[in-house]
Amino acid sequence: MVKCWEAMNNNLRLQLGNIRASFQKSFYEVENAHVSPFYGYLRGSVSRAALRRIAEELLRVDYVGTNRQICGCTLRTSYGLPCACELGRYRVGGIPIPIDAVHVHWRKLTMEVELEKGEDDGSEVDMTAAMDELWRRFRSLDVVGKRALRSRVCELAYPTMTTLCPPPEKIKTKGGVKKKGKKPADYDVYRDPSYHEYVDKASQSSQRQSQPSQTSKKIKLSKKQPQFIVQFPNHIRSYIEDVVNVESDGNCGFRVIASLHGYGEDGWSMVRRELGLELIDKDRSTLYDKLFSNRLSAVRESLMIESFGSQPPEKWMSLPDMGYLIANRYNVVLVCLGNPCITFFPMTSSHSPNVSIYCIGFVNQNHWVQVNMKEGFPLPPVTLDWKKFRSHIATTWMLGFAGRMQHWQLLTPVLA
Repeated sequence: MVKCWEAMNNNLRLQLGNIRASFQKSFYEVENAHVSPFYGYLRGSVSRAALRRIAEELLRVDYVGTNRQICGCTLRTSYGLPCACELGRYRVGGIPIPIDAVHVHWRKLTMEVELEKGEDDGSEVDMTAAMDELWRRFRSLDVVGKRALRSRVCELAYPTMTTLCPPPEKIKTKGGVKKKGKKPADYDVYRDPSYHEYVDKASQSSQRQSQPSQTSKKIKLSKKQPQFIVQFPNHIRSYIEDVVNVESDGNCGFRVIASLHGYGEDGWSMVRRELGLELIDKDRSTLYDKLFSNRLSAVRESLMIESFGSQPPEKWMSLPDMGYLIANRYNVVLVCLGNPCITFFPMTSSHSPNVSIYCIGFVNQNHWVQVNMKEGFPLPPVTLDWKKFRSHIATTWMLGFAGRMQHWQLLTPVLA
């Protein structure tokens, strides 16, 4: 009996030694497949077996993209590891795989027992108060802010890692290719006529026009879609190349902007966060105080969300409020085709001939789509508030695009 116990003890010791050795390999050895910054947060913190499974799953991203239905999410549900559609979203966003995306089972690389709560480890440094304050701060943020704060904490927890990744690779998805706003044709610069004041008045009377988004799921299309095109003014339809639909979940407007800006449709949360930062930018705080007046807090609240699912009506993208923020934040020209049709120029910068033009369309009274236009298409008027609150140098935008705005005036039927 003693010999049996000794044999069992030796076998257990051998197994424990092998386990500790595998932990050491996970700590200090990096396989060639895992040297990419994409694995930056995971190297040395996650089992190599888990990294191998993730690397195999990453191969599926090229044909799965970010589509959950095609993915099936088997790796997530069976092993607690990021599946192909999750990896696709991280790649599109250009961010490393977060450590929290891996189940704690794969992150325990030690056989040691952690100290019980309240047990003294001999340290004279107490971080309890600081950690409590950090948690309070974390809980006060919306879901996008929480993700950003978690990223900063990870930088402190894993100082050898980097948040920088190579430029996101293009993911193969079904449908046509999305096109960014095209470079405008050159026009002579001459005095800007007063054009359509009635459009300005319509815009001013609908300052709080809500732009909701359908809650039902739709498949993204990228071919010409007559059901959308016929909802735009007749005189602009011949300038439309195609219409790209996006998922209808209450974030559709931000999805369109994310796609146009190169983040990919799933980068909508980044757009929400960046517009929130724009709203509190100290260089333009006075501008927004005047522009939004007593609605400033409501505009800020509309950008903050509690979850990544479907959003309630008060979180939907609305114009003209978001139009000013988008044009200023990204220094682009934003064109909205809807009722009314509006152009948003940056309010604090001067005209640039190589500026990007983002064109979006409002359809079905509750949904935003991306509209790809032909080069040199006519531009609708700006709002009265843009004229009232824009800086002096921003006037050059209207001078630079005067020809295209007058073209819109000539095409628009005269109202009786």
